[in-house]
Amino acid sequence: MEFLTKQSITELEQINRALENERVNLLAGESDIKRLGEGAWHYAYLIESDQLVLRIPKKFAYDQAVDFNRDQLMAEYGSTEAFYKTANQAQKGMCPEHFNYFINEDLTYTIETYVGATLGLEGQTQPQSRQYGREMGEFFRALEEIDPPYEGIGYLEIGENGELKGGLDMDLSACIVEEREEYEGELQVLLSSAYAFNKEKVAATGKKLIPNRSIDHEKRILTNQDTSPENLIFTKSGVKMIDPFPILYTGTSLAANHVFNYHTFFQTVYDTRRYAKGNYHRHAPLLRAHADGFIDGYAQGSIQKQTDLHIEVFLKLVTMAHTHFELLQEDRLTQEQIIRFGTKEQIEKRLYIYLAELENF
Repeated sequence: MEFLTKQSITELEQINRALENERVNLLAGESDIKRLGEGAWHYAYLIESDQLVLRIPKKFAYDQAVDFNRDQLMAEYGSTEAFYKTANQAQKGMCPEHFNYFINEDLTYTIETYVGATLGLEGQTQPQSRQYGREMGEFFRALEEIDPPYEGIGYLEIGENGELKGGLDMDLSACIVEEREEYEGELQVLLSSAYAFNKEKVAATGKKLIPNRSIDHEKRILTNQDTSPENLIFTKSGVKMIDPFPILYTGTSLAANHVFNYHTFFQTVYDTRRYAKGNYHRHAPLLRAHADGFIDGYAQGSIQKQTDLHIEVFLKLVTMAHTHFELLQEDRLTQEQIIRFGTKEQIEKRLYIYLAELENF
């Protein structure tokens, strides 16, 4: 284990330094270390005696050394704290109730309430997956009723006075319109490409849907971009959410991100290093059942909401296909791109899937 610290220190020592700083009972020895796994950026540990989860940042992420950046860490952990509070206001118990963090060049960590063990995808039936999806949809809809605690839109960053704020200082409606034009441009790139697919049909779908993207119905909220199965805890008492990637934006867009990921994306990236451990291609029916349940829970019978969500899902599909097309134009992929998306052969194979999905949308 290599941690984001200047000191040469053992795993047990770094864990106990964090626990001592939090005035929590220390671990007696290495046999007491309960590893919950690791993400791209953090190692995670269960502190069993206090039912807490400790996360310590890694020294290397995506095969590259990580530089200590106080403002970046403050924004990341501060936005997580803010999202947890907002999420629990929308639905009590959705996220950990307790969250604290400490940032120092020698010791950086987050510590939060342990929300329980997960059934995982492999432990679910399709009706269970649909119900978990419905719960997520209802939660995302509830988030839209809560005014955000910060100004701006986009990912959170540290402002001039040390405050958290959205990275973009612009009107939400103007941003949606500008982004709509970007989607139109991405679709045009695909339609102008040498790839064979039913371009006339896809162009007609785009012409019908993109100009009708929801603007007046949208409000700015604090929501979450990363709701992958590894960040959802599927319990007998319902679904819980951890390790978010908060963003200030429109709720419909991020709800559609969830639907697109579960309906299409996760099962198509099973062959990448980033997502391989999830074996999502083996759980495609469960993921799609989850997406269907989400739509029901989010729309709650509203034809307008369902239509707005449908358009946004189409846009997510367009931009993911465009991302794959652009990656294929690169002379050489970076290591991070390879980890996230795979080789060019894998990327092209996936692009054909997305183009077929566009045809059938």
